[in-house]
Amino acid sequence: MSFSSKAAFTADPAQALFGAALELLTRREHSRLELRRKLVGKFPDADFDALFARLQELNYQSDQRFAEVFARSRVQRGQGPLRIRLELQQRGISAELLSQVLEQLEVDWFSLAHEQLQRKYRSSIDLALPREQQLKERARRQRYLSYRGFSSDAISWALDEE
Repeated sequence: MSFSSKAAFTADPAQALFGAALELLTRREHSRLELRRKLVGKFPDADFDALFARLQELNYQSDQRFAEVFARSRVQRGQGPLRIRLELQQRGISAELLSQVLEQLEVDWFSLAHEQLQRKYRSSIDLALPREQQLKERARRQRYLSYRGFSSDAISWALDEE
């Protein structure tokens, strides 16, 4: 049964909202913005400030915990700090909290960029190729790492390591 159908059985709208939020939070961590976006369709007139105050008081929802879990999962996927920052901003995480979480990760972004290159491209650029093809291949690899969210310094270092 989804959170919308369970909510229909509860007479108290605040309790229905709380129950729906809890159901979402039992599946995975959510930021405040994500929860609000998911719940506003079913509860357009709800008091979300009271909901979030209650959830945080009970330690059921925490933007910091969400950001830490999210950032670690993205590092494990091989994503760089720029992409992680962008995705967390889109989920409503403040710039201050973002910086704090990224610092706490203690990740060597340069090594991670190099690892991602090695996973994607099993071999280094063939120096026997004509110079123009070498440059095209290097540009392709740069785009790949850039898309994954690595800085230009990390990308250059990773490519030079090859």
